[in-house]
Amino acid sequence: MQKTALISLVFGVISLFLSLYGIFFGIIGFVLALHTLRKAENRERTGKGMAIGGLATSVIGAGYQIVAILILVLTA
Repeated sequence: MQKTALISLVFGVISLFLSLYGIFFGIIGFVLALHTLRKAENRERTGKGMAIGGLATSVIGAGYQIVAILILVLTA
């Protein structure tokens, strides 16, 4: 369970810094974080903090990329 939480956190951080591809990494990190959080509710709480961090960074990274693309499209 800690592996998927760590991977979601890594994908969330990557989504903050990559342009255009950050959306895809953000979506993957979001899905992995939700999967980890659902599994953590049923079992012990290992990896729950990393999953929350992955969820937050994925949402921020993907949202930032979507806003950046919208600005580029609307100003072109």
